[in-house]
Amino acid sequence: MDAAALFRPDGDAFVSTDLTQGGWDPRHANGAAVLALLGHCLEDVPTLVPMTLSRLTVDLVRPVPLGPRLQVTAEVVREGKKIQVVEQRVAVDDVVHVRATALRLRDAADAGAPTPRSTTDARPADALVDPEGAWSFSAMPDAPGFLRGIDLRRAPRTDGAGVGAWLRLQVPVVAGEEVRATARAVVGFDFANLVGVDDHPEGVTMINPDVTGHVLRSPVEGWIAVTGDTRFAPGGGRGLSTAMLSDAEGVFAVVSVSQLVQARR
Repeated sequence: MDAAALFRPDGDAFVSTDLTQGGWDPRHANGAAVLALLGHCLEDVPTLVPMTLSRLTVDLVRPVPLGPRLQVTAEVVREGKKIQVVEQRVAVDDVVHVRATALRLRDAADAGAPTPRSTTDARPADALVDPEGAWSFSAMPDAPGFLRGIDLRRAPRTDGAGVGAWLRLQVPVVAGEEVRATARAVVGFDFANLVGVDDHPEGVTMINPDVTGHVLRSPVEGWIAVTGDTRFAPGGGRGLSTAMLSDAEGVFAVVSVSQLVQARR
């Protein structure tokens, strides 16, 4: 059943809709949808003072299946008025499929303290073809369901020096609820995987088992740009993607993703 959202609540759990269906296996959810659910649930964890996400590290231990109830749990492992650390898990029938650690920082530092100048005001998204001129992945024949929940577009650089992406949520993360700021911040993390790669060799798989994102501020609504680079260790079976996520106001997060490169069997 399609609930016009990525997930629908089911008692104290969640169930994936077909709008989370990933591209690698139709039985499994897309990673970005799972990250959005973690961000959504993180906001249910209380803090001693107002705080927002500073870092999220996610280990994708097992694929998240479509259909079964997903239990999302959270445990505060470091509580304070300046920082908080939360461990999250996504489990199916007591089997953990995703582990995450979230670091939150207080929102208001010393009110009178001056803010240092940034070392750069570069806007990497300005180098991309704008969303209206970018190619939508939803145009693919037999596009997986998540491309109806998330509008993802391939965006070449205007100088011809690579490729990035634009994305935005098309539907709520959880049926019946507004999109929360933390979910909007992290939904783009998974698309840092293989950023800039425009040539996928046949006979090779590039699994991404993790993602880490550092968040400078909450993004504004609208399009999110993903720009960056991917590097591989020749013969080493490893890859590493690093990306910047930008909104209309500039860069709001920096993300890294590991790849395990191996021959397709």
